[in-house]
Amino acid sequence: MVKRLREDPSGGAGTWVRGMSTLPKVFDQPNGSKLELIWKDKQPVGPRKHPSLFSESIGVLMATSRRFNWTKNWELQDVGHKQWLWDNIKDSWELDEIRKEPTLGPISSDEFKNKKSKWKRKFYTLYTTYEERVSHRPHQLSQQEWVNLVEFWDTPEQQAISERNKANRAKQIAKHAAGRISFPQFEEIMSEEHGAPPSLGDLFVRTRTSSKTHDALDDQSRDYIEKMNHLADRDEHGS
Repeated sequence: MVKRLREDPSGGAGTWVRGMSTLPKVFDQPNGSKLELIWKDKQPVGPRKHPSLFSESIGVLMATSRRFNWTKNWELQDVGHKQWLWDNIKDSWELDEIRKEPTLGPISSDEFKNKKSKWKRKFYTLYTTYEERVSHRPHQLSQQEWVNLVEFWDTPEQQAISERNKANRAKQIAKHAAGRISFPQFEEIMSEEHGAPPSLGDLFVRTRTSSKTHDALDDQSRDYIEKMNHLADRDEHGS
């Protein structure tokens, strides 16, 4: 999100409000300048903040282009519109053709789902009536796009899927603190910090521990970490 000036109809100075991010650090690059990405298999892992910024820039193009149907899964989107996304994202990032499949596949699919999930949480679930929901929409979507999405989520089929997903999430008792950073990214970061790739146990501890309190995020993660530390200690002594 960025600040933008909302004009005063009476001719006043206007007020600064929060608005949709246009990612100037990505899209306002000098002519011919592009941002670097380091890849590991089909996943960008560096430089440090670039993979998250890459996904975010894809989301900005998706949401502002008015090309995509938000009531359909990413896999069902128009091929020509996906090609438009690829052509435009290449203007800002160093990408060759072998990165097209992962960019338009799992990376874009995740960003598409994440955006819908965020909109649903902030602008749909908070309200209980159709009128309230359609009157509170994300800035990125037109009114008609938002109405279509609200009516889609209101269908019995989507309500049933939502309840099932909610029940499944409730069963996930071990949380993680990775946020927008992928696990391959964490592996790369930890490799740089320690000079060697982390073990699966080290990766689990890093992503299940609060950076502020340095404690496990939940009781289940704490139990797993204690068991791993105990087993590691026994192994060091040759047991």
